[in-house]
Amino acid sequence: MERLRNSLTLFLHAHKKEIYFYLILNAAVFFLITLASYIHTPVSGVTDRTLYLGHVILLQFSISGYIYFFTLNKWVFKCLFLPLFFILCLFSFWVYTQDISVTNVLITSVLETKPSIAIDLFSVEYVCYMLFIGLVLFLLNRLYNKISPKKVIPSFVLLSLISIYSYSFIENRRGGTFRSRLPYNVYFGLKDYFNTENFVLTDLSNQQIVSAVDNLKIVLVLGETVRADHLGLNGYDRETTPMLSQLSNVVSFKSIYTPHTYTASSLPRIITDAGIHTEQLDELTSVYDVFNGSRFSTTWIGNQELERSYESIVRTNQKVILVDSLRSVYSFNKALDEELLNVFKKENMNSNLELFSLHMMGSHWWYENRYSEKFRKFKPVIDSKYIPSLDAKHIINSYDNTLVYLDFFLNDLIGFMKTINEPTIVIYIADHGEGLGENGKWLHAQNLEACKNPAMLIWYSNKFNKLYPNKVNALLNNSSKPFSTDIIYHSLLDLIEVQNIDYNKRLSVFKEQIIN
Repeated sequence: MERLRNSLTLFLHAHKKEIYFYLILNAAVFFLITLASYIHTPVSGVTDRTLYLGHVILLQFSISGYIYFFTLNKWVFKCLFLPLFFILCLFSFWVYTQDISVTNVLITSVLETKPSIAIDLFSVEYVCYMLFIGLVLFLLNRLYNKISPKKVIPSFVLLSLISIYSYSFIENRRGGTFRSRLPYNVYFGLKDYFNTENFVLTDLSNQQIVSAVDNLKIVLVLGETVRADHLGLNGYDRETTPMLSQLSNVVSFKSIYTPHTYTASSLPRIITDAGIHTEQLDELTSVYDVFNGSRFSTTWIGNQELERSYESIVRTNQKVILVDSLRSVYSFNKALDEELLNVFKKENMNSNLELFSLHMMGSHWWYENRYSEKFRKFKPVIDSKYIPSLDAKHIINSYDNTLVYLDFFLNDLIGFMKTINEPTIVIYIADHGEGLGENGKWLHAQNLEACKNPAMLIWYSNKFNKLYPNKVNALLNNSSKPFSTDIIYHSLLDLIEVQNIDYNKRLSVFKEQIIN
């Protein structure tokens, strides 16, 4: 033991300068880059803070191996590491100050934004920050020249390889643990940006699509993570929908099914002809292409970034407006969904035939970021992102508060639609439900019945009722029947009575006797 202690002492003494340099280098990366991904994470208590401290230390450890190899060659360090460090620091500024999410959406904005727009981002604070990073680079380069740590040390190489492998080891056991955080998310954002593959969408440009409807305004609200059994409208023992419960012409559907319990898989099957049992999404017909061909004006207003699985479908709208597009669902400063309403109300509704799609953040975790204080009806609520440290009742209280906010959102939307002296209809459907402790499981993307039963409801105006009484009668009769999310595409096409496009009229809520 004494010999080992002496050997270690000699080793540390011999490489003291290099060790100090690597510690300084890692500290610079840690405080200026890595820590940015954690600074906005809501935590409460010693346990939470200890766990997230361990998390960020492990992340930094996985990076440290790369840092070591970057230093083994002078030109690699000066021409690759230092510029890369600067670029990552530019990203971290926005993560630190605004909780911006580094995804392919942000990468697209960075690489494709016009210079005249980009120049507006250069505030005094940002310029000062860049100057500060330049000073840090100067000092690191000077320190490197002084120490010149270019000698390959076998023990350092082994430790660096272990640190690099730790990323794969942890990601294989819990996907997304590191890749959604700096600096890895920059790499994956670039990878997604350059590897984006669009679906092969059916070309309808040469087809003569005909609609029998000549005056109708439709709003399709695509909700997020709302389970049907937590709506007061559906018999839930809490008043989560007090406003909607007082409205006439609201029809709620309790028994909708989808096996796709996460957005990237469920949403493409809602807005195309793909069904819940369609395995390969390689050739699809966009509902918006059909409506475009039917002389409808189509507009998408979204509060979520466009994922690869449905971006090309969304882009078939004539107009696409993204609210707060640089923050993803993982941001803790994401804009509230009422911003969708603000944009929607400003859009000119001067066409007789219009289809608006509003894509909500809805009830996506973290719940406390999805509504404002005045909707905090059920208390106490959660105060940490770390689920194991939370009380189940507090989690459910926060979740139910998001539904109180949804009630306000839809009531406000319907109130606006009532002011339009034309036939109008609002169709709301969530992409999937949410697990709230069933079998000890929380959130979605899980094999839980609650995740497979999304909420859906439809409101129609009095003018719609007068013009289409048969459709309303069918709607009322079908509301208690079980069916899948497949009905959205077919119901929309049947709603406008499309001709020359194949669709299943027996899968429409506006036709009697749905067969599933």
